[in-house]
Amino acid sequence: MPTILVVDDDKALRMVIVAALRQKGYKTVEAEDGLEGLEKARSHQPDLIISDVFMDNMNGFVMVESLKADELTSWIPVIMMTSAAQAAGAWETSLAEDYIDKGFSMPELLAKISRILS
Repeated sequence: MPTILVVDDDKALRMVIVAALRQKGYKTVEAEDGLEGLEKARSHQPDLIISDVFMDNMNGFVMVESLKADELTSWIPVIMMTSAAQAAGAWETSLAEDYIDKGFSMPELLAKISRILS
């Protein structure tokens, strides 16, 4: 079963996402900021990363730029979660595989994951 890295500084949201993924049979790895996300991506080589944009230490965009610049992690698809992505112009960046607006439903997220991993 694929491994998914969930990177978010909101522990409650991270726990909800991880619980839903585990219920669907995915293996999960968690990180609470972009810096930890980068380290865990390198050490665990997940099949997919779901990351918040706005976090302390290293935001999601900087983390994804670092991942894409590293041969070890450049292949890993990323779904970015944010409530301000459209306003920030995130939809126009090609760094991430996909975006999802915070306030998403779990079936919506699971559908994106399934599409990307298939």
